[in-house]
Amino acid sequence: MSSIPAKHVSFNVHDMQKFEDDTKEHIDPIEREIRELADSIFAIKSEQEYIIVRERQHRNTAESTNSRVKWWSLAQVALLIAVCFWQVIYLKRFFEVKRVV
Repeated sequence: MSSIPAKHVSFNVHDMQKFEDDTKEHIDPIEREIRELADSIFAIKSEQEYIIVRERQHRNTAESTNSRVKWWSLAQVALLIAVCFWQVIYLKRFFEVKRVV
């Protein structure tokens, strides 16, 4: 088992469609605007996918951290209780009156 954690790489491939009519001036302005909007929508969709992945990673990190904090706190409480019991027993023995007969 490797000690190096798995890495995930993701990327999007976007094919820029170059229309032959783009070089000519006779493209309808509405058609040009529709193409620009389509490109913008694709960019927004890609950004949303990226944000979803980042949110999932952030949630996993936060849950892991919360779990570690919970177990560390429980360990501290257990240690504190153990030390308290030890101190009570130690002090009882310390102040115990020993009678020599």
